Amino acid sequence: MSDADRMSTSILRRTAGTAGVLAAAVATTAGLWTARNLLHQPVARMRSERTGFVTRTTMVNGHWLRFAEGPAAGPPLLLLHGQSTDLWSWGPVLPALARDFHVFAVDVPGHGGSAWDPDLYNGPVLGELFADFIAGVIGEQTIVAGHSSGGLIAAWMGAARPDEVVAVVLEDPPFFSSVLPRAEATWNHVELATVCHDFLTHGDSEDFTGYLLERSRLFDLFGPPGERIRADALRRHIAHPGQPVVLPYMPPAMNEVYRALEHYDPAFGLSFYDGSFHDLFDHADTLSALARPALLIHCDWNTRDGVLLGAMDDGDAARAAMLLPDVRTHRARSGHGFHLERPGAFVRQVRAFARDVVDEVDVLE
Repeated sequence: MSDADRMSTSILRRTAGTAGVLAAAVATTAGLWTARNLLHQPVARMRSERTGFVTRTTMVNGHWLRFAEGPAAGPPLLLLHGQSTDLWSWGPVLPALARDFHVFAVDVPGHGGSAWDPDLYNGPVLGELFADFIAGVIGEQTIVAGHSSGGLIAAWMGAARPDEVVAVVLEDPPFFSSVLPRAEATWNHVELATVCHDFLTHGDSEDFTGYLLERSRLFDLFGPPGERIRADALRRHIAHPGQPVVLPYMPPAMNEVYRALEHYDPAFGLSFYDGSFHDLFDHADTLSALARPALLIHCDWNTRDGVLLGAMDDGDAARAAMLLPDVRTHRARSGHGFHLERPGAFVRQVRAFARDVVDEVDVLE
């Protein structure tokens, strides 16, 4: 073999070796990505439970509420999740928040393990229920943090029951945009509320998860591959009835959209379709009356075919901030689920806000 042949053979071997290493690295990365997507929620829950969170059930005003309580490490913090999920949507931030607060994460009625009762699916009614939860279970004034529709409830509590509320964290709540008739041109209305109405009016099965998957517009946002993703989600749902629909190639924030649907009452979505969630609940009046300190978090948004993809546009957020008497604002470069997509940044915002408004500075330092 000539020197040139030997050199060529050596180069080929090194190239083949490098390609093998790269292929192994790619496979390993893909495997880690898949595991992260599939196990994100179970791992977050496990870490929360190892931190000391215990799931309990209590009755408030004749209605069952499920909640997870963390160790008493500081001032109380009540977490209210958004629509169609449950208390474990807060899983990614629970361990970090538990270092500074006495955290209570609760299932909003119509979700998870709390009561399913359409008479409760109204902002002021839920606000009264959670204010009484603070009075009867927590036992002292509390910071209330709410995501999305949970933020609407938190705002009402701060305005109407300030005796129970120290301050409020409003994570991308749909102020103004969720009120009819404007709500008809929002993602929540076309994606969830309308499907809830159609299911309850025309649905011929009890499988709401399958009904929503078949009609969800979320898959349309992926273009041509969207129908393949929809078919995959339906196959997994049929193969594992009653289990969360989790796709290995979807990031956690996307999987969260469908994770808890098996324990979601579509009558809750109906209250946004017909507007009954906002009976006796004027957003402008509520915000103007909210004398407690507020942190308003505004996330990314855009429009597609005239539909608002997000909770608030910039005008809504500016109007809300203007009406709030004592407000700090944060523009989050994140999708609607800030605490899911950027949990560290969310926790930093809550900690900094709490240092400003809570007397227990020595605990938070």
